[in-house]
Amino acid sequence: MTMEKNEMMERYIYEVVRRVPKKQREEIRLELEELISDMMEQKGAGMEEILTKLGDPREFAQKYSGRHNYLIGPEYYGDYCWMMKVFLISTLAFHLVSIIFQAVFSPGLLLQVSFYVETVFINTLISLTGGFGLLTLMFALFERYNVRVQIKITKEKDWSVEKLKAWTPAKLPPVPDEKARIHRGDCIVGIVFTLLFGLLLIFAPEWFVSINAGNKSWKFVSPFNHGAWNVILPVLVIDVAIELMNEIIKLMTGRYCQKVMISQILSGITEIILSVLLLKVLPFWNPNFVRELEEAFELKITSRTDLLFYWNDGLVSNILLTGIVLITLAEICVTVYKTCRYGD
Repeated sequence: MTMEKNEMMERYIYEVVRRVPKKQREEIRLELEELISDMMEQKGAGMEEILTKLGDPREFAQKYSGRHNYLIGPEYYGDYCWMMKVFLISTLAFHLVSIIFQAVFSPGLLLQVSFYVETVFINTLISLTGGFGLLTLMFALFERYNVRVQIKITKEKDWSVEKLKAWTPAKLPPVPDEKARIHRGDCIVGIVFTLLFGLLLIFAPEWFVSINAGNKSWKFVSPFNHGAWNVILPVLVIDVAIELMNEIIKLMTGRYCQKVMISQILSGITEIILSVLLLKVLPFWNPNFVRELEEAFELKITSRTDLLFYWNDGLVSNILLTGIVLITLAEICVTVYKTCRYGD
C-alpha cells in the first residue's frame, strides 16, 4: 500500500472513529483497517473506489452505532404525534372545565380582562408549553437510549454496506402471547388519567376543596397546604413525569417484556419514595383544615370515630400511603408475573 493510499485510509478511519464512543474507537479502527485491506485483496479495487463504496464516514459511523442524529426519529415519530394529540386535547379540556368551574363560583371574573390574560391565556400557555417540552424530552430520551437491533461490523470477507442496511424477515419480533399483550385502551386511560390528575394537582390544587354555600356566599376549604406549594410542586411534577413515561413505554411496547418490567419496577419504587416524601416529610396537608372546615360548615368534630379527628396525627397520611404502596406493589407483581410467565 502506497503512502498516499495509506494516508487516505487513515483520514477515512479517523473521521469514522472520532464519531463513535471513546471506548470502542481502537477496536473499530482495527476492524476498519482489516476490512479495507480485505476488500482491496478480494476485489483488486483502488483505495478511492473502496472508500467511495463505504460512503460518507459520518453516515458510516451512524450505521455502526445503530443510531442517527434525530431528536425524535421515524421509529418514534408516529407515537410522538399521537401522544401530543392526546396531551393537547386533555390539556385544553382541563382548562375549559377550569374556566367553567371558576365562572360558576365567581361569575364576576368573566367581566375582568385580567382573568382572560392571566388565568386563561398565561396558564394555558404555560401548561401547553411545559407539557410539549416534557413529552418531547421523553421521546428524545427514548430515541437516544433505546436499544435497537445492534449491528456489529464483522470480519467476514464478504462484508458490504448493503448487508449492513438490509432488512430481513428474521428481524421481525415474535407475535406475543395473548396474555402478554398490553391493550392500547388501558394505556390510553392511564395516560389521560395521569395527565388530568397531574394538571389538576399542579395548576389547580384549589379544586380539591370542601364547599359551603351558606348565606349565599361561597366558602372554600382546601386540604392542601398552599403556603408550601412551591416546595411540593417539583415533587409532584417529577412524580407525574415518571408515571407518564412508564405509561408511554407500555403503550409503545405493546407487550409485557423485560423493558416494561424494568420500567414498572423503577416507576413503582420511585412512586413509593416520592409518596413517602410528600406525605411524611413535606408539609403536604393543610394543618388548619379541620378548624377551617368546622368554621365553614358550622360543625364540631369531637368524635374519635371521625377520621378527621386524627387529621394532624398522621393517620390520614398513613392510610393513603398504605393504599399507594399496596396498589404499586400489586402492579409490580402483576407485571413481573406476566413478563416471566408470558413475556419475553
